This record gives sequence, structure tokens and C-alpha cells, in this order.
Amino acid sequence: MIENNICSMLTIAIMNLPTGLFIVDTKGIVQFINYTYASYLMIKPEDAIGHHITELIPDSRIINTLKTGKQDIGAFRQFQSSGKHFITNRYPLYNANGDLIGAMSMVVLDKLDQLSSLQKQIDNLSRRVNRYAQRIKAALEGRYTIDSIISRSDVMHAFKQSLLRFAKTDVPILINGPTGSGKELAASAVHNASMRRDGPFVSLNCAAIPQELFESELFGYAPGAFSGASKDGKEGQIELADQGTLFLDEVGDLPLGAQVKLLRVIEERTVRRIGSSTPHSIDFRLLTATNRDLEKMVASGTFRADLYYRINSMVLTIPPLKDRLEDIPLLVEHFLERSDNVHCSEEVMAIFQKYSWPGNVRELRNVVSYALSLVDGNIIEVKDIPSSLSMGALLRDEENTHTSKLDTLRDNSERSVILQELKENAWNVTRTARILGISRANMYEKMNRLGIKRNQKK
Repeated sequence: MIENNICSMLTIAIMNLPTGLFIVDTKGIVQFINYTYASYLMIKPEDAIGHHITELIPDSRIINTLKTGKQDIGAFRQFQSSGKHFITNRYPLYNANGDLIGAMSMVVLDKLDQLSSLQKQIDNLSRRVNRYAQRIKAALEGRYTIDSIISRSDVMHAFKQSLLRFAKTDVPILINGPTGSGKELAASAVHNASMRRDGPFVSLNCAAIPQELFESELFGYAPGAFSGASKDGKEGQIELADQGTLFLDEVGDLPLGAQVKLLRVIEERTVRRIGSSTPHSIDFRLLTATNRDLEKMVASGTFRADLYYRINSMVLTIPPLKDRLEDIPLLVEHFLERSDNVHCSEEVMAIFQKYSWPGNVRELRNVVSYALSLVDGNIIEVKDIPSSLSMGALLRDEENTHTSKLDTLRDNSERSVILQELKENAWNVTRTARILGISRANMYEKMNRLGIKRNQKK
């Protein structure tokens, strides 16, 4: 009795659904149609039962659903008789044994204002997805190119030539350089000059991530891999770099456990998320950078030798700023580009070119920013820069003066010894060189440098 009541209630509910629905058997004969769908056809439900669906809807696509046994989702339909527009879904119906017993057609939307509202929602969602995609793409782009490396010095010209040659290959590159010398800039320039320029550029600072989080950040993790893990899991930085470039800055801070896993990724070209046994194929180019002596770390056991030899196939060494002082005016001009016609005085520029710059280009950029915040007018004066720079430049001047004096004393002493030996050996250069323990060629080089000529008295 209860079951009969439930069936009766379900029939009443389906018959009065505000959305249209009909069911046919395997021959296409209508077995059920509710009031709403019948109204679309401008007939009564009882007038449709027992008729082939094509008598009511000549081009009905539910026949195709019966033939293929596959659902047909989101089909658009228009009835000329009623002027109605629809979006319908068609589903095959199977019994408990898996046999096809018929098909059902159900209207999803039947009002133009609903269609218009849905289209607006889809358009808004599409625009949001595109914005997010653009942001993600921008976040994973290499911002710098070879033209971003500001220089005019010979040493930097040689560095850039090496960078471009290395970029054409696809082997790992180790970028050496002191703090603040621009290692990430160089890595980005390599990426943008390489065959992977259209792929992602993923940069990770190994020193900035707590060790306990490092592996999940680099390799990702499966859903529920550990307490507090996202239920959806997380894609690691290596997977994000697929078809592009992975740059590991401060690679000397890579934990030993992560070093083992990274080596396996490099060798197998697959990555496994934490908590997953399923490997994912991956294709990326590895760039690394450090200001530490990795060879010493290998010797001390804090960096794996096998990983070291895999990442240093090619080595790019960025010259420190103190070795390319002629680049300083150009760099300062670049850092002042966005200022309102502000320039450095000659005295300030002289200090800049005498200072040793232990913090390299980053320190120079910070000093210029500091000066811009204090300058009164368009000329940066000595009072606008940190006093430590003036003191450092002065100390370097004194150091260079002392060095010059020591060099002069050393040269005078060496000249005196060589001249004395030559006189005692009747100016026989070969015999004198042998007595002094140097080669004949080296002897001639010293005589030329020190201005020693045959038969010279002093």
C-alpha cells in the first residue's frame, strides 16, 4: 500500500514537473510524457502515448541515442508550432542486467531569458578564467632577456656571449656568482634565449623555504598525503615547469633528502608526488645558481657528488661589480630612468667607482633608491648617499696606494737581484735563469717588464 502511494506520488510529481520530459522504448514508441513537454507539442499527454516519437517530432535525435546507447548532452532544439527554444539532454535507459530498455529526453532550459542569463554567466566565467590564465602565464614567464643585462665592460660582453651559446643547448647550467650579482636575471635570460622560451619559467629560492615544506613544494603531494594536506593535492614546482625551465636559486641550500629525489627526477624524467606511487612524465631544463663553493660542500658531505656533476654540465660565472666598474655609470642611469630627470654628481659617481660593492648590483640599486628618497633637487650629492660608501671608497684608495708602494718595492728588489746575477754571469741569460730557478722565457719576460738591458750599470 505504501509502495503504491509512493509510485502514485512520483507519477504526479513527474507529470507536473516545470521542465519537459518524455520516455520511449527501444522501438521509439512513447511510453511516458509529462504535461510540460506535451504543452511544447501543443497536444495532451494521452495523445502521445503509443505513438512513434517521429510522428510527434520528425527530426527527434533520441533515435540516435537508442542506436548508439550513448547520452546526448546540451542539444539545442526549436519547435516551430509553439515557437519554443530548448536545451535538452537525452539519456539511454538500462535495466539491472545492463540491457537497453529505452531512452529519456529531458529539457534543461526552455526560456530565452534563462538561456541569456546562462550565456552571461558562461561569458563572465570565461573572462575570469582567461584573466587567471594570463596571470598564471605572467607569473611563470621569464621577465628578463639578454638585453636586460646592462653592461659595456669586456668581461660582461664575454659573459653574455657565453650565456647565448649555452642557451642554445638543453643541458643543465650552473650559474655561479656572488650575492646580488643577478643570478635570477641571468637564468631568465637563458630561458628566453632558449628553445623553451614559449614554455613556463619556474623560479624557486631553495633558501627561502623551510626544510619541512621543501619536498612538498618541489615535488607536490597527493590528496591526503599528510595531516593538513589539501584534499585535492598539490602540483609541485617541477610539474609546473613541464615543457619549460626550472630554476633553483641557492641550490646549495637544497636539503639532502630532496637532493636524492631531484637526482632521480633528472635521471628518470618522471616525478612522483609525495604520497603517490604513480610517476608523471616530465620534460624541463634545469638551471641552478649558488654563491657557495659546491666542491667544498661535496667534500664535506653536505652536497651530493652525483647531483653536483649532473647540474654543472655548463657553468656560467657572473663577474662581481668590483671587476666591472666601467658598467656603474650605465647601471646608475638605468636605475634613474623612472626618476624626474635626476642625475648623480661627478663626486658621487667617483665614489661609486672606487667603492668595492660587496653587495654587487643589488647594493648599487638599493643605494640609488636610498639617494632618490633623500635628494633635494635633480642632482644626487654626497650627502644623499650612505656615509659608509664614502668611507669605503676612501679605504680602497688607501689600500690601492699601499699596494702600489709594495709593488714598486718588490719590483725594485727583483730588478736588483736579476741585474746582479746577470753581471756575475757575464750576461748569460740561460745560465742566470737556471741559477734563479726560472725558465729562459720567464727570464726574458722579467727583463722586459723591469726594463733590464744588456750592459746596464744599475
